[in-house]
Amino acid sequence: MKKRISNPDDITPAYEDQGLFKKPSTELVINLIPKFGKNTRHDVIIKGLMENGVEVDVIFAGRRKHQAAELVTLMKRKWEEANYSVVKGSPPPKRKSVRVPTRVQGSWRTRVIDDEQNLYCVEHQLLVARWAYHGSGGEFCSFGEPPYVQQRFKEFLEKSRE
Repeated sequence: MKKRISNPDDITPAYEDQGLFKKPSTELVINLIPKFGKNTRHDVIIKGLMENGVEVDVIFAGRRKHQAAELVTLMKRKWEEANYSVVKGSPPPKRKSVRVPTRVQGSWRTRVIDDEQNLYCVEHQLLVARWAYHGSGGEFCSFGEPPYVQQRFKEFLEKSRE
């Protein structure tokens, strides 16, 4: 597959966010659990639990994936602590029991997957623009920025009110 832009330096925040955040932005609190992954673009993917117990993929893409490193480190540390505190002979902790409540602002994306029986499964992914959580020391940590598309719309509204 041919890349559309030959030089990565040509990718501006506006261009990147236009491709990522195609649907309106939403804000919610989601419990992130220590299940990690990456896609072919090396975006950071963390499993999240919704209030109703449904698992979704929470994706930190583009320029935001580097900022997600601190969150991944915190979650790995919490998972190691949970495993270390297990008494010998007792069952290991379940990943869903180790959670980091995180307030996120992002956009939903639907993905249709074809399984081995030629049945289609719909999967929901949350592309994250901004996120905030309490760190290991209790300090409030905030990362990311609103989607560039939203920033331009806010500027337009402010100018039209003048």
